[in-house]
Formats: sequence, C-alpha cells, structure tokens
Amino acid sequence: MRVVTVHHLNEQEQLVSTASADLVGMPLEERLPPTDPVAYHGRPGKLSKWWSATTGGHVVCGSLRRRRVALELDFDPDIAWIGGEPVELRWQGARGKRRLRPDFMVRTVDGARHAVIVEPDKCGPQWREDLEVLRGVAAAACWQVSVRRVPEGVYLENLELAGDYRQPVRIPAGEQAALEAAFDRERPIREAVLDSGVPTALATDLAYRLVWQRRLAVHWDRPLGPWALARLAGDAA
Repeated sequence: MRVVTVHHLNEQEQLVSTASADLVGMPLEERLPPTDPVAYHGRPGKLSKWWSATTGGHVVCGSLRRRRVALELDFDPDIAWIGGEPVELRWQGARGKRRLRPDFMVRTVDGARHAVIVEPDKCGPQWREDLEVLRGVAAAACWQVSVRRVPEGVYLENLELAGDYRQPVRIPAGEQAALEAAFDRERPIREAVLDSGVPTALATDLAYRLVWQRRLAVHWDRPLGPWALARLAGDAA
C-alpha cells in the first residue's frame, strides 16, 4: 500500500505534515508554498508571480506555463481564491522517493476546493503516477482534481490583452453607463468607443476592462483588437 504524506504550512507558517482526511475544510489555498517554489516538473523555467485580481495579491507560479494557467484561473468568475503550490505530496515510488506539488489550490465561489495540475507536454508513466497519487489524496480531503492545459494561440493572446486591464480602477458611473449603452448590439469595439461620447482614450481603456470583467461578450477565437466585435453580455444588460 502506498503511503503518501502531505506537507504544508500551518496558520503559524510552520511546516507540518497532515493526514489526507484531516485536510477536509482546511484553507490551504490561502497558504504560502511549504518551501521555495520550483520550476515546472523540475525543469529549468522562469519562476514568476501573477498579480491576481481575484485575490488582490500575488500567486506563486513555478514557470511561465503555470503563469498562463494562473491568468486563466484569474479570469474564471467561479473561482474565489487562488493559491500557488501551497501543498506538497511525498511518497515512495518504484524508482525512489517522489514528491508532487499541485500547481494551484483554488476555492470556488460555492466553497469547493480544487487541486489544479498543469498537464505536461508529454504524459508518461511519471505523470500517470502523479495523477493517481493526487486523486487519492483529493478523495480523502474532499477536493476535486482539475487538469488544465496551458492556454495558447489567439485565445491566450486575447486573455493576456484583457488581463492587462485587470487592476481595479475607479470609473465614473456615468461614463461606464454611456459606454455600455453603446454596446447594446454587437459592433466593433472602436466604433462603440467613438459613438459613446466618452473621451476616446478613457473609453478604449474601459472597454477592455469590461471585457476582463465579462461585462462585454467577445469572440475569443478571433483577435481582440480595436475592430473586434463585442456586445454587452447578457448578465450585464
């Protein structure tokens, strides 16, 4: 029988080991990594952080690939909190000691916890073992396991553009209402900006903030430039 130990920081920021079943309800997503973060799956990579609009703070990312997944998680309205690498699993594998850090722990708006793991470029035996171990711990801890692919292509470019406007900025309510009214039908962003009566630079900035906030619906498979089509989202109408 495989024995898996789970290591994390407690509320006093001390490194502890906890049985999987005792992790139920524990807000690990709010904890820092148990030790310094490492590059993706031990490979050379640029360690970085993502400033999260969801949490109002930085999320640890072990690589640029993880950072792109953090961007996508940050854009998800169903996620209430994101933590980078706050837990480490250790066990004895067939070829020696093994360890795994789920890339992120997230809490949804309805209180569910997900261990998020980024799918590698090649899914070999090591990946399958990692996933099996993580799912075993998750079952005991009442987590869900979410396997994420790294965003790419036009979708990634659009996410990165919208993500540049994620920081909270105070906008006069009248100007936002005027711009939103200009998107009462699907039309190019530039056209609505010019028709809104709001100063062009401010309206352009606000339009992309509304995309990030999901108040404007766009076609994510098409470039999100000035002539991209957008309309007021159903929930915002």
